Amino acid sequence: MKQIRLIAFICLFTLLLFTVSAWGQEGYEVYKIRFEGPDTLSAEMLLDQMNTREAGLLEKLAFWKEGPRFSSTMFENDLERLRRFHQRNGFLDPRVDYRLRKDDRKKRLRIDMEIKEGKAVTIRSIRYALQEDSLSQVLLEEIEEASILRAGMRFSDNKVFEEENRIKNAYVNHGYPYVVVRRSLEVFPEKHTVEVLFHIEPGTHARFGEVRIHGDSLVPRSFIRKKLAFSPGQVYAQNKLDATQSRLFNTDLFRYVVIRPRKDSISNQRIPVYLEVRESPPWSLEGGVGYGTEDRFRASVRLTKLQFLGGNRKFIFEGRHSHFLPISLETRFIQPAVLGERLDMLVNPFFVRENERSYEVDRLGGSLTFQKNFSPATSAYFMYSFERVFLQELSSAEALEEKKIRNKAGLTLGFDRNTSNSRFNPSSGWRMNGHFTYMGIGFRSRFHYYKAEMKVIRYYRLAEDWIVAAKLRAGFIEPLRGEQSPIEDRFLLGGASSLRGWGRHSISPLNEEGLPVGGNSMFESSLELRFPIYDIFSGVIFTDFGNVWGGSFSPHMADLRYDAGLGFRVHTPVGPVRLDLAAPVFENSFAPRFYISIGHAF
Repeated sequence: MKQIRLIAFICLFTLLLFTVSAWGQEGYEVYKIRFEGPDTLSAEMLLDQMNTREAGLLEKLAFWKEGPRFSSTMFENDLERLRRFHQRNGFLDPRVDYRLRKDDRKKRLRIDMEIKEGKAVTIRSIRYALQEDSLSQVLLEEIEEASILRAGMRFSDNKVFEEENRIKNAYVNHGYPYVVVRRSLEVFPEKHTVEVLFHIEPGTHARFGEVRIHGDSLVPRSFIRKKLAFSPGQVYAQNKLDATQSRLFNTDLFRYVVIRPRKDSISNQRIPVYLEVRESPPWSLEGGVGYGTEDRFRASVRLTKLQFLGGNRKFIFEGRHSHFLPISLETRFIQPAVLGERLDMLVNPFFVRENERSYEVDRLGGSLTFQKNFSPATSAYFMYSFERVFLQELSSAEALEEKKIRNKAGLTLGFDRNTSNSRFNPSSGWRMNGHFTYMGIGFRSRFHYYKAEMKVIRYYRLAEDWIVAAKLRAGFIEPLRGEQSPIEDRFLLGGASSLRGWGRHSISPLNEEGLPVGGNSMFESSLELRFPIYDIFSGVIFTDFGNVWGGSFSPHMADLRYDAGLGFRVHTPVGPVRLDLAAPVFENSFAPRFYISIGHAF
């Protein structure tokens, strides 16, 4: 009895000591949380487990605002959360010590935490217990071979859950929709090992039954059935249902697509499938107006007709207007699934008028494109384009009197890959695209040249809402047969989405009158640090550098132009409103430029 009283007294004294210590810092600003000792689990992972948080950089700078406050109750819960997090990651006996360093004058607190993980629990063995039948046994052998768990690796709850789901998905996608997978663990504390056992009950082996289509769609049922990734009688697989839903939704013909297997209605080992669709409006009209320092007043309109000439063909008409693009009219006829589910054909007639400082040009032409969609993120295309060009050079009085008319036609091979996580405000992933063109094939083409261009953009999250964005772009034109490249196809840099310390298209070789005429080699790069300010407002620090050279394959990195600047963003449903102030650096004069636009620079 005396021993019990002594233990109870020690526990009460320890709790009281912690409480008194913590009460002494109650309400102080948490200025810094610092970890020492964790070897396996990073400080970022540990901070994610805590509700107590330290002041961010902007909160430290904004001294007039109240930062995060210390709560003894919350911190006590955090200590327990950290212990459990270590146990879930294979450390049975973690030791979490801490020291609260307070600054009574500034009423702020630094928390130093020392974590000793102890010896990790490793996986001793992985076993599978199966209610056998010949089909499921063969599948299990494949599952065991591809297991993500290995004997000797550190135990982790997440890895075990991941393996459990992988087993379940494998059976569901091979005809076992009623599979049940249960896991059990046997821990050997003295040896710091654990045995993992998965109990698998495959259930009935099933096939797809009748497909019943419901909904208000006027799209022919025969068209919908052609998009099915399965047919009645085939072995049941959940991934085929998911593929069917994606195929139908990606046609843009439907507002929503719901596909449900009626597992409770199985008959003769066949599961009927219920598919419901709701059709999108066959006609849609979109438009918008805006203002930017470069484009000035701009307007756009887009008319779309679905089920054009039947099926999931689309017809799109688009018109745009801005200061440098007074007229842009184009139509697109899209025929999906040509010679394959993921191969689309596009026919694109157009008329475009462009105004530049040194020339005005009208383009009348079209293109025929075959586009292969390898995945939602990756596509490639092969295009034949042709156009009749009406060019008016503005470099001299003699040039104004002569309008040049010439034809151009050629082949282009290109690709596009986009793994970024957002259209308007990406914080991670890549965007890459490029193309190679050979101009001078058919249509009495006046020009013969090669043109290649490549652009790579990377988004990387440093911390919550702190993003680094980087862009690299390069290109060249190689004229053939002793010709010059056409002025309207040459490279020009500078402006709101290029080198922002200079005016639009002002970075270029100049003619005798001092007007930019473009070049045959180009290189540019940009680096941005995007950070939050408050609510929908954020800021940017950026630098751009690059140049354009007259010759092909003739970049001179010593000739690069540089700029630096600050930006302000207001996030809206249609993308951020962008305000940038930039100025050239390493130049003889300070000449800042200000831009207003919509969307990030890249």
